[in-house]
Amino acid sequence: MNGLNLQQEAALAIAWIHQDEGRSDFTSLGLSSAFVSLRDMGMIKIITDTSQELVLFQGMLPSGSEHYSQARKERRRFEVASDKADMLIMTLAVEDAAKRSSGATPFVSTDSESVPAYQELAQHGLIEVRWADDRPYVVQLTDKGRSYAEGWFQDQMNNESLNINLAPIFNNNSSVVASASAVIQDVTLGSTIGAIIDLDIDQGIKTEAQEAVKQLDEAAKNKDKATFAEKLERVANIAKSSLEIASVILPFVGAALKTLLA
Repeated sequence: MNGLNLQQEAALAIAWIHQDEGRSDFTSLGLSSAFVSLRDMGMIKIITDTSQELVLFQGMLPSGSEHYSQARKERRRFEVASDKADMLIMTLAVEDAAKRSSGATPFVSTDSESVPAYQELAQHGLIEVRWADDRPYVVQLTDKGRSYAEGWFQDQMNNESLNINLAPIFNNNSSVVASASAVIQDVTLGSTIGAIIDLDIDQGIKTEAQEAVKQLDEAAKNKDKATFAEKLERVANIAKSSLEIASVILPFVGAALKTLLA
């Protein structure tokens, strides 16, 4: 996700969970190369031997914390899981991917000390578990679990959040939609706010509209698709209040969408 592969994301999740524990030995986790690559990208601090098989974790760096926080935010939009459950599904996904690539049956590890995390993942439909005496006995990732770990859900969620049919928002007023489409390329935030100010409508609506387009513009420039979809709904509700404000806001929506997808 966001430039990291599955192994690196899993290694970063492990590092995050253990960041306050001082020096930790990650050598036996089978992710040495991922930890080394994260170090080389300036995301974590580690000590290694000359063969780079030994990995002693020392702490997170700002770049690593920033990436993890963003990745976790995106995964939570898909399915809300605790940090420990997130770390578990990421490490199980690495194991699952390795077994699938080798043609082995993709049963993944069980750990009696992590029962609550297995239970949580099962409740969210990310894994299937056969239990024995309240302990995980046989565990497999579901397609949803793989989507969560690999970040495949992002394409689906982005398509859903940006599947925007603007005409119904504005009461199918074809003249507004047509005129807006013709001038989208010339629209800016400043010109839109100026046009709103010049409208002869309720001052409260004008103030709300100005704030709404500012927030939409910020989301577009930050490439934050989830927030953009949220702010678009607010803009649409304001635009429904009158044809005059719809004719001003709709061109800006199109321009902001182009900025978001650029």
